[in-house]
Amino acid sequence: MKVWTLDAALQRCQWPRHFREILSQTILTGLISDPYAASRLINFSTRSALVPFDYSLRIFDHLHNPNPFTWNTIMCAHFELQNNPHQAITLYKLFLAKHAKPDNYTYPILLQCCAARVSEFEGRELHAHVVRFGFHQDVYVRNTLINLYAICGRMSSARQVFEESLVWDLVSWNTVLAGYVQAGNVEEAERVYRGMPERNTIASNSMIVLFGRKGCVEKARRIFDEVRWRDMDMVSWSAMVSCYEQNEMCEEALVLFVEMKASGVTVDEIVVVSVVSVCSRF
Repeated sequence: MKVWTLDAALQRCQWPRHFREILSQTILTGLISDPYAASRLINFSTRSALVPFDYSLRIFDHLHNPNPFTWNTIMCAHFELQNNPHQAITLYKLFLAKHAKPDNYTYPILLQCCAARVSEFEGRELHAHVVRFGFHQDVYVRNTLINLYAICGRMSSARQVFEESLVWDLVSWNTVLAGYVQAGNVEEAERVYRGMPERNTIASNSMIVLFGRKGCVEKARRIFDEVRWRDMDMVSWSAMVSCYEQNEMCEEALVLFVEMKASGVTVDEIVVVSVVSVCSRF
């Protein structure tokens, strides 16, 4: 078996025995030592229902010098597919012990693991590694750092990472905004929202939800009306109806619900619950 035939063989793989045959061939021919081939086998074995997950670990153990992509694949599999962020971080420690070099895909995986565990201490350790290895200006890495600190309730750290960025994308703005919304900080959320060079529906809906929770109905309606003629979605309508319901403005909620139906927008469960709650108050 050759590298260029492996992908075709995996695409044709329909039964567990087929994969075992492919794996045997790669071991017999020594192809398993090829980083690309090993990564393809690990990726397939972690994502296919045909193969038990421990096959990926056995393949990984065959490798003498796994490349960063292979390490990332196995760490990501533990986190996303096995729901085991702790094992992913343990593998990272082994990764460093073997003097392997991380890349810009390594840290977003690990920072998401820390966020899932709400582990600020591990996250700060990884942040130091990010700086040491020179990935602190990678926008994807920075966005996952902002998200981690926001989830851990450390908005000052999240904002510092955001402010130190040389480049921001829409995800950067949405992530720091979501952190302030989650924290219920109206003033800072409003400042970030107004400073966004480009506002999308996600940001606008977050602000409507926050204003609704804080009783700032007029501000919520102002943003709703801004979005209404731009790119409003079902969530925008739901958020505004819920805002009225939360603030006991029953008539306004029902009027907006009627408008929503007349506009042909699909009514979701959240809106139905809000409207039922409104009707029960009459």
